[in-house]
Amino acid sequence: MINYSKIEEGEETMQVKVDPEEIKRIKAEIEVLEREKKEIKERLEQLQKELNIWVQKRDEKNKEVKHLREKAREYKTKRDEVNQQIQELKKNREEINAKLNLLYQEAMEYRAKRDEYRQLRRLKMPKEKIEERIEKLEWELQTNPTITSEREKQIVDQIQVLATELEILQQADRFHKRLQETRKKIESLKRARRAMGLEIQKLANQSQQFHEQMLKSYQQADEIKKEADEYHQKVIELRDKMREIREELREVEKKIFEFDQKHKELIAYKMVAKMRSKKDATFERAVEALEKFKRGEKLTLDELLLLQRYNLV
Repeated sequence: MINYSKIEEGEETMQVKVDPEEIKRIKAEIEVLEREKKEIKERLEQLQKELNIWVQKRDEKNKEVKHLREKAREYKTKRDEVNQQIQELKKNREEINAKLNLLYQEAMEYRAKRDEYRQLRRLKMPKEKIEERIEKLEWELQTNPTITSEREKQIVDQIQVLATELEILQQADRFHKRLQETRKKIESLKRARRAMGLEIQKLANQSQQFHEQMLKSYQQADEIKKEADEYHQKVIELRDKMREIREELREVEKKIFEFDQKHKELIAYKMVAKMRSKKDATFERAVEALEKFKRGEKLTLDELLLLQRYNLV
């Protein structure tokens, strides 16, 4: 708003002469500043475009970083799951080893018992021959009515020797069978242990692959993060530069405003002087209305229209 304080000071002030060259100089200054303002705005627009490009690059890199870190976490989860399976298999293998130790001990005991009974044998006859011999002797005892007591005693003694031999042989066979059964159990457990070992090795290879993929993803994420940080630093620099240029723009706009106010003021002085020289009664009433307005007095609608007509408010 124009400062009309000097206009209201009286006739002496109204006689102030306005230098037309001063008005031209101020107007030229305003034009220069307007061009400078336009150039600054163009620079800001250009920097904003550049800033948008760097922001987009930074955000794209950060998106890649996020994706790679998510992949790394997935690989880590898979690695840990495989490692858990390995631990379970190792635990099972330890249980098998414990069972094998017991079976090895049993096998040693059964073999010892078998060998012990084998050493007690006196006859080099197979089991079938012994059973056949016992059967013949018993048949002789049962079917020979003329058998002598001496022969009967011989047969009983032979049957007793053969029965003892048969019992020894049966015990040896029993422990041998137990030994064979134990060995079968041992072989079955050893096969299971070998299969577990192969599975553990297979899973260990998978775990190593997942671990390497995890490390690779984290490494790639770190490398890309460095690029994103560099882009972010560029964004910060551009924003700082734009902040400085906006401050420069505000200074130019402030000067434009000040010169514009000065220009309007000089134009007003010139208009007042012209109106005074013409003894314009309407303008006089407008000045009086302005004085009432400055004093805070209530204005009529006509007075308000006069103030607006002469651009005094």
